[in-house]
Amino acid sequence: MSDLKERRLKSLDYQIQELENRPNYYKKYWLRIIVIGVLVTLIAPEYTRYSKYNRTKYESLIEFFDYNYPLCYTVVAVSYIVLCAIMLLTFNIQDKKKLKKLKEKRDFNDLFRG
Repeated sequence: MSDLKERRLKSLDYQIQELENRPNYYKKYWLRIIVIGVLVTLIAPEYTRYSKYNRTKYESLIEFFDYNYPLCYTVVAVSYIVLCAIMLLTFNIQDKKKLKKLKEKRDFNDLFRG
C-alpha cells in the first residue's frame, strides 16, 4: 500500500476517533448555559436601545408587546429553552451524519487497500 493511502486511512481513523470522543457541549458546559439563560431572561424583556440616526428611544419588549412582566419573562425563557433544544438536536444529527460519512469513506478506502 502506498504512503498516501496509509496516511489517508490514518487521517480518517483519527477524524472518526476525534468525533466519537468529543464531549457533549451541553453536558460539559451546563452551568454556563443556565447562567447565560438566566441573564438573557432577565435582561432581554427590559432592554431598550437608542437609534444612532435620529436619537430616539426604541420600546422594550414589555412595552412593544404590551405584556405583563411575568408573561414576558416566561416567553423569553421558553424561547431560550426551545432554541437550546433545537441546537442540541441539530448538532447531534450533524455529528451522526458526519460520523456515518467518515466510516463509509474509511470502509471504502479499506476495501481497495492492497
